[in-house]
Amino acid sequence: MSFQNFIPTVWSAQMLTALKNDNVAVRLSDARYRADAKYGAEIKINGVGRVAIRDYQKGEPLVRDGWEDQSTMIRIDQQKYFNFGVDDIDKRQAQGDLIAALREEAKASLADAADSYVYSLQGDAGVRIQQQTVTAGNVLSTITSAIKGLYKNKVPKNAQFSLEVSPDFLEKMLLADILYGTPNEDSMKNGFVGRVGKWLNVHVYMTNNLSQQDGQDCIFLRTKRAIAFVDNMSQVEAYRPEDSFEDALKGLHVYGAKVVRPDELAVIQCGYGEETKI
Repeated sequence: MSFQNFIPTVWSAQMLTALKNDNVAVRLSDARYRADAKYGAEIKINGVGRVAIRDYQKGEPLVRDGWEDQSTMIRIDQQKYFNFGVDDIDKRQAQGDLIAALREEAKASLADAADSYVYSLQGDAGVRIQQQTVTAGNVLSTITSAIKGLYKNKVPKNAQFSLEVSPDFLEKMLLADILYGTPNEDSMKNGFVGRVGKWLNVHVYMTNNLSQQDGQDCIFLRTKRAIAFVDNMSQVEAYRPEDSFEDALKGLHVYGAKVVRPDELAVIQCGYGEETKI
């Protein structure tokens, strides 16, 4: 592979765009704040509290309220990099483009690392459901308990929820036959596996990157506003190492995330039970 047409800013943008396609947790977060994120920097997420509603009395003066600043800061404190090379001899003997194939593998690994970091924030959820043993018989009631918790936190009634599940949790949902919709090939690449029930506005995604607590999975149910994520593929560089005869590529991914609306994130902490055999 020749690096004659290598343009760092273009390759960085391409890698960042490609990362979005492989992410599950990051893609389901609020990324409006994506900017020129730099390691150690802080990004301010603006927010306001609820507006007070008062009784109107004719002839009485109106009360003008101030407003509560609920802005928060996200610190860009995560750095992950890749750095690989392909020997000139290996490159000539290989079928296809080795650098391109390795770049795809690097992208997938970076996506997994970023998703795992987002899921590590499970301790900041505003709702927590403990279910020691999830089975096909109770998986739907477990999910609806989490939905109820979010609605009690005054999550908007028309909010769309994302349910991010492990393969084990997905198995219970499949056995319970509560998944609807037929994901197309493109959506399945992004982890989407269907919807919960016919009327619930809950989209289900499968991921292997969920965190665990006390050996149990931490399933996420949330709105897109619950977690904010900021990142930047700050550097992607092609180079020729001086101590070998090879082409090499390295890149640096910096990012930060924060639960900015805890009341819109529920975590189902659960183990799994054996199904009764007939």
